[in-house]
Amino acid sequence: MKALLRRNPVILLAGAAVVLGLFLSTVWVQKYRYRPYLHEKLYLPSGKFVRELSLGYREVVADAVWLSAVQYYGDFRKGNHDLRYFSGLIDIVTSLDPHFTFAYLFGALVVSEDAGSFEEGTDILKRGMSRNPTSWQLPFEIGFLNFVNRRDNALAARYFELASRLPGAPEYAGRFAAFVYSKAGDSGSSIRMWEEYKEHADDPFLKELAERYIEKLNRESAGKKAGSDA
Repeated sequence: MKALLRRNPVILLAGAAVVLGLFLSTVWVQKYRYRPYLHEKLYLPSGKFVRELSLGYREVVADAVWLSAVQYYGDFRKGNHDLRYFSGLIDIVTSLDPHFTFAYLFGALVVSEDAGSFEEGTDILKRGMSRNPTSWQLPFEIGFLNFVNRRDNALAARYFELASRLPGAPEYAGRFAAFVYSKAGDSGSSIRMWEEYKEHADDPFLKELAERYIEKLNRESAGKKAGSDA
């Protein structure tokens, strides 16, 4: 492919035009950030389609779309729009760069917690597992979401155990498995899980998400206590 591009500058220019077009299409996403009514008219191509169209520039285009996804989420947090197109952006990023583990992790958390779509969030993680079978973070995240959101302790523990047996898994993955195998899910346990998750998360996005849900659970616990005391 590279030799062909060197011999044929027309193909090189065409490839550059494709990359530019894909980049501009991600910039186009920005115009509905402050005009939510445009959501009805916006079309996002599938990740597979963009991957085929990107020729040899997948990483360049993936970086551009990832930037758009992060900005899109940031504007959602400011109340400028909903998350209708977030999972589509994550699909494009992970199709272009299937080994970008953090995109699966962050995408699944946002879709599960902020968009309220647990099944779609876990599907993102399972897609990541199929493409990255030695990554312990992805099954660990499925276990975490099942414990916190679904209170499915048996399934969560199995995913934690799977994570603990993969290369590079930290010691606490095994502890999570043991803890969830033996304990029922309650708000106190959820808070402890989020706190440990926050302690070990490397990325500020994930730390911030953990902080928000610790605060939420604490408010809910305080509300229940106040109601029982009344």
